[in-house]
Amino acid sequence: MYFGRRSGGYNDAPLTYSGFALKKTLLAITAASALLAASVHANEKPASAPKRNPLPEFITDENSATLDQAAKELRAAQGDERNVARQLANYARFEFSPELRPKLKAIFGSERPLPMQRAPDSKGQINYVATLAPYLWVQGNGTDFSWSELSAKVSTDKAGRSMNVDASWPSLVIARQEGSMGVRDMRMTSRLQYGADGMGYGTTTFGIASITVREVAVGGREAAELMRFEDMQARSQSVRRGAMVDIGYRSSIKAIVFGAERVERTSFAFRLTNIPVKAMAELEKDMRDQKIGQLAPEAQVQLTLRKVTDFGKRVAKAGATLYIDDLSAAYRGNTASLKGSLTFHKVVDADFDNVTALMKKLVARFSLRLPVALVRDVGRALAAKSVNPDAPDAARQIDAGADGLVSMVVGKAVSGGYAVVEKDELRSMIEFRNGRLTVNGQVLDLQKVNFGGKPSEQGKE
Repeated sequence: MYFGRRSGGYNDAPLTYSGFALKKTLLAITAASALLAASVHANEKPASAPKRNPLPEFITDENSATLDQAAKELRAAQGDERNVARQLANYARFEFSPELRPKLKAIFGSERPLPMQRAPDSKGQINYVATLAPYLWVQGNGTDFSWSELSAKVSTDKAGRSMNVDASWPSLVIARQEGSMGVRDMRMTSRLQYGADGMGYGTTTFGIASITVREVAVGGREAAELMRFEDMQARSQSVRRGAMVDIGYRSSIKAIVFGAERVERTSFAFRLTNIPVKAMAELEKDMRDQKIGQLAPEAQVQLTLRKVTDFGKRVAKAGATLYIDDLSAAYRGNTASLKGSLTFHKVVDADFDNVTALMKKLVARFSLRLPVALVRDVGRALAAKSVNPDAPDAARQIDAGADGLVSMVVGKAVSGGYAVVEKDELRSMIEFRNGRLTVNGQVLDLQKVNFGGKPSEQGKE
């Protein structure tokens, strides 16, 4: 999550599990990170692009530059300070530059968008409270932002080695003449403990009660709902195990509603284990480097990619494993899911100079389950959109459409040898080992595979 617009590169590090330091927390929970970043990224364009942008300009270039400058001043004020107690004290005293203050006031209604004040200490904790006042930001470019009060409680211990954050933001609305997006009841809780390596370990949770997208018809006044996301939850965790660190992430959406359709409970959960602590700490330090922000945008991108690539090589050599614990979605009571793992086996430096050698070190295994009833329900829903409901044989046409999708997806996968049906589920095991991809034990040659129903000429393993 970023503060402001990215112009080909950015000096601040992305929000990481171990890098949830004060400046990132504040940026993450202010209006400028959550409400502005999404619309800014949707509207990015290169400097050489024509002036006219075919997409709605949610945030003007001038305002984007203001937010970028605010982020730079915050980073410069904190410098290399890693002690949370001193970070909090620095921020409480911080003032933006005189030339930036009126520009911030135009956006947030205040020269200090998220002022922080010291609260009474409690049980060895140093406490602060920060608030973003309610405001209606009218840019004059057709996009208005309005939000309720954002409040955050931040605390640390006397040694400045821990950070606790509890933040809530009841409402945010982004409105244009043709429609709007409303976000309701956002909450974040973070509990981190910093080690001698400067890394933060612990858990952060984030939740949104709902996101609703509405559209206003030309000449109309009422906003019709286009899409709604209900009960969005996310949780990240970082745990140190000796010289290694494991990170994990889990997110879910209770329902995605569009028109009369409702997708139930989508979930995504993964773990990345056996990451060298030293490699992660060095990457995070590199991403915080103030010198990166002094480079041209293209140079920033190149340097960042090189640092991330070096980190990836170190992780691969260490034998890190990516586990997909849950990638699933449910529709009308039936759930499709994918689970598995991916790792590199005994990688050495020379492998990175030879793609073929590197791919032979890759070991991946995934299991796929797809209920036949789910395929049929999707087919029925798709067919219903193209069938005249007043036709006397409408029901028969819809059933035929559903049967056709089942035949295409399930029938061809089974007859081709790429899956089996067990307990009314289409099941398949996908493996990649020694440079070969197999699906349900069938060697899959991507250049020769025939999805029309015949097994590959190479046969079974």
